[in-house]
Amino acid sequence: MTNAIERMIGPGHRGLWIALALFALLAALAWVGFIASDDVTYARGAYGWIEHFPFVGGHGTIRYPITIPMALSFLTFGGNEFAMVLPSLLYLIGFLIAAWRVTRDVAGPLPAFFALLACVTSPLLVVEASIANVDFIEMALLFGAWLLCFRCLEEGPGRARLIGAGALVGLAFLARETAIFIIPFFGLLFLAGHRMGRWHYLWIAVGFLAIWSLELLYLGVMTGDPLYRFNISLHHDATIDRSIDLAGNVIVHPLVDPLLVLLINQEFMLVMFLAIPLGAWLCFSTAVPERVRHFARLLTLFGLCWFVCVGAAQRLLPLNPRYFMITASMACLITGTALGLIVQRGTVRARRAALAGLALLVGTNLAGIYVENREPTFGEEQLIAALAARPGERIGTDPMTRYRADLPLRWARSDARAVDTPPVQGALFYYNPARGAKPNAKMDATRLPLYQPQPGWELIEEFTPEPSYLAIALETVGADHMLPAGIWRKLRHANESAYLYRVR
Repeated sequence: MTNAIERMIGPGHRGLWIALALFALLAALAWVGFIASDDVTYARGAYGWIEHFPFVGGHGTIRYPITIPMALSFLTFGGNEFAMVLPSLLYLIGFLIAAWRVTRDVAGPLPAFFALLACVTSPLLVVEASIANVDFIEMALLFGAWLLCFRCLEEGPGRARLIGAGALVGLAFLARETAIFIIPFFGLLFLAGHRMGRWHYLWIAVGFLAIWSLELLYLGVMTGDPLYRFNISLHHDATIDRSIDLAGNVIVHPLVDPLLVLLINQEFMLVMFLAIPLGAWLCFSTAVPERVRHFARLLTLFGLCWFVCVGAAQRLLPLNPRYFMITASMACLITGTALGLIVQRGTVRARRAALAGLALLVGTNLAGIYVENREPTFGEEQLIAALAARPGERIGTDPMTRYRADLPLRWARSDARAVDTPPVQGALFYYNPARGAKPNAKMDATRLPLYQPQPGWELIEEFTPEPSYLAIALETVGADHMLPAGIWRKLRHANESAYLYRVR
């Protein structure tokens, strides 16, 4: 079987194309698209560049490495979901290609294929691939910086490469301030004088400052405050309320919660359970070639530094799995590389165990992808569908639903027909309990009763999300009662129904 896999992927680019084809299939099947969250912020920043050039923006809309490419995408493909997702998706593809290339150069085609397979089936990467996000941009740019530094450590210091690494960190910092979490990685290498003189590492700082100084100059001219972006990032929000932040499946204590996210959340499945022992073997076993050990140690150091920094910043960052994307992606590369090496060099028994481990990883990853909620904006999407089915009619809804649906309503040219004023006699009213059943930032408790259905209203249509095949199967065999209530609710009732009324 090992020989069959090696013949299938070949020594060239065939393994890359196979993995990318699988990734395209999984991303299409797990497509999420519009989520009415940060993606809307980036889209507003993109439209800011289109409609108000030159543009500055505020928190989120000022992230130029995503807003400017998104603006170009809108100008090229028009206002739609695909154009919004395309820039971050291209950054991810760039990361996957770069990761495959360096792993192949260091460890060989088979470990590179396995490493890429671990990445392209990762639930976090697959699901986020269809969402406009800055996480892929940050990761791709920082991994590019890591790669340039690795080349210098392997082949000797080069000023251009080190300045380029710093410039990529600078661009990542423009995308999101968390990019500075790479500083401990470079800082430890600098303190150790690892494989090149300490002064060579200073060229990385030169490249970073060259990029950042351009932003300081631009913002100084446009706003009078060179640190404008930095200041709004620090003060746009207060501390994270951990009592309502449920992005981590289990919240216990700040000291262990980051680790629990990696070990328990479905976005990561079994990758950390495999990466820890396999990474230790890859980094320290004398049976592993020295160059591969060095490669693995630098990947591990990068992922570990990132994990520690994200965990330490819990008062500034919620425990969203996407903040651990770099750590998880490095774990995928380490796991796949180790399994590939075992298949290449191990005994027959070890090879079978490695192939079983790969099958287990990929299989559980596919399960993790399947249970993800692919319709987080079900209520907003059904409002747009209701408007499309009733051309010429106006439909009222609660202010939060109207606010979150604003961008796709604009694309559908139905924004003028969706209103958030209190319902009046004879009007159509769309009730979305997910947004309108309790007070929120767009509707306080005093206004809440104005947007609640009344007994005399005529129900025109009910919009109910379809349960997954897994939920149906569990209900059929009665296994739903064996699951914790919270988990079952996420599986069976991930989204609430919505209702269209005629006000009477």
